[in-house]
Amino acid sequence: MRSKGFTLIEILIVMTIIAILATILIPSIGGFDSQAKITTTTSNLNILRTQISIFRAKTGRYPETLDELAEKTYLDRGVKKKYLPKMPEELVSSDDGGNNTTEVQLSTESLSDDGGWTYFTDTAEVVIDVSTPLDKTWDEYADEKPSDW
Repeated sequence: MRSKGFTLIEILIVMTIIAILATILIPSIGGFDSQAKITTTTSNLNILRTQISIFRAKTGRYPETLDELAEKTYLDRGVKKKYLPKMPEELVSSDDGGNNTTEVQLSTESLSDDGGWTYFTDTAEVVIDVSTPLDKTWDEYADEKPSDW
């Protein structure tokens, strides 16, 4: 009389196959995460820059702070809209993302490297507040400075 079930050898073979597949797939999946963070952050940076230009076109001046973009409204064909519904996330400096903003008077001042966005009020330029080069975990973006994007 034989009981039904798997032998120890069969279970070990299946576990070995799963382990081999995991070692092949996990590194390739890891690259997608960093690529998605970079793409999202650069897209959000472009949104900020575009909204600053729209603010300038509609008001005749640049915003005094980035938060002003999320507070002020304008009329778009009779509909009141905010320049930004909310401050977009910056995902390079932390896994959780950050949307903190810092206003700096002169573009010659150095960045604090706290993450988030820095707005230079003298030039109306917004940059990512990360001036240290990225490490090798960022794949093809390694050694790039996010503040240069």
